[in-house]
Amino acid sequence: MVTEFLLFALVFVFLHLAFKKPSRLPPGIWGLPILGKLPDTSTSLAEQVKKLRPIYGDIITWRMGSRVNVFLCNYEVIKRAMAKLELSDRPDFHTYSVFSSGSMLGIVFSNGALWQKNRRFALRQLRDLGMGKTCLEEVMQREAGYLVQDFKKHTGKEQPLPLSLGVAILNVVWKMIADMRYEMDDPRGQEAIELVVSGHESLQGPVFLFDLFPWLLKVAPPFLKKKLGYDKLQRWMERKLDKVSEVLKDHKDTLDPSHPRDLIDQYLIAMDHTKGEATDAPYTELDLLTMIIDLLDAGTETTLSTVRWAILYLAKYPEVQARVQKEIDQEVPRNSFLFYNERNKLPYLEAVIHEVHRIASVVPLALSHAASADIMLDGYLIPKGTVVVPHLEFCHKDSQIWEQPNEFNPDHFLNPDGSFNNRKEGFLPFGTGRRACVGESLTKVEIFVLLTALLQNFTFSPPQGETLKTEREPYPTIISAPKPYRVVIEERQSVKREK
Repeated sequence: MVTEFLLFALVFVFLHLAFKKPSRLPPGIWGLPILGKLPDTSTSLAEQVKKLRPIYGDIITWRMGSRVNVFLCNYEVIKRAMAKLELSDRPDFHTYSVFSSGSMLGIVFSNGALWQKNRRFALRQLRDLGMGKTCLEEVMQREAGYLVQDFKKHTGKEQPLPLSLGVAILNVVWKMIADMRYEMDDPRGQEAIELVVSGHESLQGPVFLFDLFPWLLKVAPPFLKKKLGYDKLQRWMERKLDKVSEVLKDHKDTLDPSHPRDLIDQYLIAMDHTKGEATDAPYTELDLLTMIIDLLDAGTETTLSTVRWAILYLAKYPEVQARVQKEIDQEVPRNSFLFYNERNKLPYLEAVIHEVHRIASVVPLALSHAASADIMLDGYLIPKGTVVVPHLEFCHKDSQIWEQPNEFNPDHFLNPDGSFNNRKEGFLPFGTGRRACVGESLTKVEIFVLLTALLQNFTFSPPQGETLKTEREPYPTIISAPKPYRVVIEERQSVKREK
């Protein structure tokens, strides 16, 4: 009798502890032992977390599978948290491992000394190669000119945006990385864009279960890995590594250390100079391949999605598009460009770009961070190993900050006199803190140059009798892209400049 009572008591204590959320964690959802509470696959995780905020507050715990997640739903909380060194790591997700060549290499998913070395190296080389300088802006302007010529071939008919838009964006990044570019109609450039976009599509679906249950990959039979999408994700990465390896081989065969051409050359030179050194952050070919893929992905898909969102909103709101075009016509001579440091001449365009960043929130949830040590955040314990996720879109739709949070309204970024208001509170399209986007300045300039050129030369409108909808792909993961849409592109006639 005593033995049965003790056994019952032990089972009761075990179940109590398994079901009970530790008291010092932020409030939220704990769920069942082992399973936690899995997210609903019929809607985006960002939307589900947004609905929890009125219940649990700015800092929310949600145990999913074996992972304890903490979501940050407040601008000031996010700023404070992301400034902490202990929250600068990435979690050991299996999907992140696939994205970083199986070894957490490169820039986006690496940690510790390797991440610090790679981030410093990339920033230094990108700046030396023109990021933030006039010379690279001139490259963007040339690509914009080629893009305009290609768009002229697609006028007067209902269609998706031409594939050349992605190629033009890719070319700017590819110029710095590999000193290469593709013609607007080159199938190789279009294939490269498809490779970039399809990787994030591979993250949609049940493959995320391998992240929530880290032990699952070790025990899952091959058919289950295939069914859950893990094999598809691996094949995608292998295709990218094969393509980039061809470029790397050509660079190794033609390298002249006295005349480096691009980031790949600079990395190969650094790898040779540090050969044999004992270090926690070595220069290796696999690390270089992963860095190239990281930069291509980060520098291409977010910019492409933002421009696609911008054209969608401008086509949906013709009065906004007409006002931007009038401003461009007054300030920019036809077939010429403004440099980014002259953007104060186009305050309404700047306001529109910022409003697109806000309302579209191309990255609704920042890439996950991991606590490398126990830390306190606003009175709550964040234990070592906790996955921490800033909810960037919540900041962009916070009714305490924005007058019309769910409406497309460029006036959010205008002063009463019509000048641009570069408001920063609640605005985090590029993240913040130690893991903020490496290519923020590059993306800002490229979007400005491309939209100026396109709106100077074309008007975008809905197909006859259609109302454009600003709907997202239903299950966004890292990138929130608009659902496929069609527009009619019409070439604008020369407009007399008015002062």
